[in-house]
Amino acid sequence: MDILIGILAVIIGVAFCLAGLRYFFILLPIWGFVAGFIAGAALISAVFGDGFMATTLGLVIGFVFGLLFALVSYLYWYVAVVLAAGYTGFVLGTALLSSFGADSEWILFIIGFAVGALFALATIVLRLPVYLVVVNTALSGAAVAIGGVLLLFNQFDREEIGTGVLWQQIEDNWFLWIVWIVVAAIGIGAQLRMMQEALTLPEERWTRWDSSYGGGTPAPA
Repeated sequence: MDILIGILAVIIGVAFCLAGLRYFFILLPIWGFVAGFIAGAALISAVFGDGFMATTLGLVIGFVFGLLFALVSYLYWYVAVVLAAGYTGFVLGTALLSSFGADSEWILFIIGFAVGALFALATIVLRLPVYLVVVNTALSGAAVAIGGVLLLFNQFDREEIGTGVLWQQIEDNWFLWIVWIVVAAIGIGAQLRMMQEALTLPEERWTRWDSSYGGGTPAPA
């Protein structure tokens, strides 16, 4: 099972890293669900001090939050962009804090939420969703691909998927950190080169994504 998950993680990670801009807008509800599930489960973990996704309540609340975020992301495409940026900030914030030895679930949640909110706010203020999607998908895709490789070589447990442990491993290992940055940079370059034929964003940000928006030069929205 680990080998299969590892291979899939490598394939999916590389695909998102190199062509995340195409796939992101097709999978808007999925991105929303992932962000919502992580937020709900992390909230319960912080409030009750249990491990991440260690209780039925955490899973249920995460699932409810996931469904809500997925619905909103489907109805308003820009929400998914903001959530993706917030999710990236949350994971990076908690991983960075963990690398300094912090282990309090409540402190990790507060700091992660603050960094995530900052990323989300920057997304709205800067009004450059295309480029933020490119960076987010490249960074996340590179990390997922690295996680797949680590899983194949038994350096990562599948039970730790989605807990932030992968990000912490990358930050704690200078070689993995360099590989992550290099792969992500290659992904960003590849996506920027394909932007001319990738998609055109709707002028209205607070509306549902329509598959008819394809080809052309992406607008900054």
